[in-house]
Amino acid sequence: MKNYNTVKSHFESILIHHPAIRPEVTLTIDGVRIIASFEDDQYLGFEGISSTKQGVCSHCGQIITRFKQYRTSYTTIARYNQKNLVLKLSQKMYHCPDCRSSTTEQLLKKSGKYQKTDSFIQGMLTSLKEPISFSAVARFHKVSVTNLIWHFDKAHFPHTQISRETVRNLSVDEVGLIKFKDANYQFVIMDSDTKQILDILKTRQVREIQDYLGTHYTGIQTFTQDLWKPYRRAAYDLFPETKVLTDRFHVVRQFSWAFARSRIELARRQQKRTCGNWKLLTKARHKLDARGQARLEALLADNKELSILHQAKEMALELFRCRDSSSYLSLLPAFKEYIDLAELPEFQKAYRSLENWHTEIINMFDHPYSNGAMERANRTIKQAKNIAFGFKNLSRATRLIQYRVN
Repeated sequence: MKNYNTVKSHFESILIHHPAIRPEVTLTIDGVRIIASFEDDQYLGFEGISSTKQGVCSHCGQIITRFKQYRTSYTTIARYNQKNLVLKLSQKMYHCPDCRSSTTEQLLKKSGKYQKTDSFIQGMLTSLKEPISFSAVARFHKVSVTNLIWHFDKAHFPHTQISRETVRNLSVDEVGLIKFKDANYQFVIMDSDTKQILDILKTRQVREIQDYLGTHYTGIQTFTQDLWKPYRRAAYDLFPETKVLTDRFHVVRQFSWAFARSRIELARRQQKRTCGNWKLLTKARHKLDARGQARLEALLADNKELSILHQAKEMALELFRCRDSSSYLSLLPAFKEYIDLAELPEFQKAYRSLENWHTEIINMFDHPYSNGAMERANRTIKQAKNIAFGFKNLSRATRLIQYRVN
């Protein structure tokens, strides 16, 4: 890829041969007199000269008027109509008779000796909030990828400034962001209240998680997670008083999978194809319209075993539509009795998850937290990874995800 890190070569070798008598835009800057304009298919160029009469010494701060010489800079100002606006500016250098230092005036709002104005840099970085790669943003703004990354690393984003001292409720999950030699999954930590990504750890190993959480977090009240036992063990070891919550989606999914496996096994045994109706069978009965319910009743009426499986699935879904733990506990015995009498091994296997995570499921009903926001953030993480064809720098990837999600 061509390095657009400076526009000087393009301005002096190509743009200078394309003068514009009537450019698309006019440029007005205080203290600058525009003497020429140029335009090609990529740039709108202007040549200007300083018209100031005095400056301010950068060392002693006094007003100075002694002109020393001109210094020429090439600055990308903004984008207009898919073209970069470039200014070749001859700025005055003033000499201070008291401290004997020289100062070049700053007529454009840019940081230090950057070849871009602050507004242009901010526009580049704002583009990164969208699901787009560094290279695509760099090509669009005609800068090098390295230069864009350098500006991104130096920029100050409020979205990435995390205050861990005030966090009391955590949501955690894993995501495959970067493949390391000793870790394929990274551990993502989110504030359950603000829905902000707090940290992304290199590994989801219990020891690493405990070391990091114990160092950076205190007073955690709730800990929301999926059905991964090492997370629960880490939470109870670090925060004995915390309430561990299972995510409702991950619990319900156990019974959705149980129904799918049972349905497929039944179809093989009966040599009847039901895959064409899997959406109709999987969807909750109360969410079907009148036509869908009629089709469902006709399908179940012809197959008693399938009807039994479907009823078990509906009872499982009804368990987790409860608003409180007392309603859940009142429906649980009937569900257990039904799957035992019907001898449904897949549902019995899923039911053991309810027994193993009983306390955490009760906590789920008693607290208003879930991993829904975490799953949405994981989608953003995976999308960013796919667009970028993978990341190598975890800290930069974390900062980019925080910039887009928080």
